[in-house]
Amino acid sequence: MRIQVEDSRTGKLIKLDVKEHHKIERIVDIIIKHMGIISAEQRSYTLVHDGSELPGGITIADCIHKHGLKENDKLALWARVVGG
Repeated sequence: MRIQVEDSRTGKLIKLDVKEHHKIERIVDIIIKHMGIISAEQRSYTLVHDGSELPGGITIADCIHKHGLKENDKLALWARVVGG
């Protein structure tokens, strides 16, 4: 399955081929590395689909069945400051 992910901070868009068994937290890690985001930025990242944050522990199959994820959908990568 192919998805698109847009970095909400920069607008940069990447396309990924993902499998139904891939977990969201692993996909986020791949995106962060691909976009060259430095982990020392003290941020946590999440994927958002149609305004809903996707929990890190669920799989793409879960997203398809519970959140209506479809082929070529665009997800947003949101960053939050850790701490406060």
